[in-house]
Amino acid sequence: MNTPIVAGRTFINLTTEFLVFFFGIGVFIVPSSLPFNWWILPSISCLLFLMEYRNGFKENLRPALMVGTFLLVFDFIFENVGTWLGFWGCYNSSFFVLAVPIEVMLTCFLGGTAWCMYTLTMSADVANKFKNKFNRSIVYPMILLDLFFFGIGGSVAEWCLIQRGLMYYANGWNMLYAFISYFSVWFILHVITYFLKPPTSTI
Repeated sequence: MNTPIVAGRTFINLTTEFLVFFFGIGVFIVPSSLPFNWWILPSISCLLFLMEYRNGFKENLRPALMVGTFLLVFDFIFENVGTWLGFWGCYNSSFFVLAVPIEVMLTCFLGGTAWCMYTLTMSADVANKFKNKFNRSIVYPMILLDLFFFGIGGSVAEWCLIQRGLMYYANGWNMLYAFISYFSVWFILHVITYFLKPPTSTI
């Protein structure tokens, strides 16, 4: 169990990361009588970042921080413009920076950084391991899967926030537009990650 399986991670490392990540998903999806706290989001993102920093390659930290910063700034602008146009809004944050909950800003930075470190270590290593077992690279299918995962995950998370009374849509905005937005943002993140640190081998 202490033998590295992929990207220097042991079975315990992988299990812990997935448990934390899917606990975060479960907090949204599983109905509960307990009130939802916005600080759950940055707390889980911080745990994932710390695990990626511990298990990943430290040379990936700089580009990952740049990706996290980009996501923070992009989301801040996007959310404020959308709120100003009357498409959505949030409630019950402990502190708002203009229209954006401070917890969402921290989640974007920490979560975006953790995602980039994961992508630069885990995804690249998996692609290298399988590059000789298929007729073509699996990089693009992996990226497409990632785009759909975060497109669906982001829109479902917002739907859950709406059901808990912490967010609202208005003026025709809906889950389809949210999916397209998350899908597009993660496509941009993949492009930025590629240019910040291009693959060192043909995968």
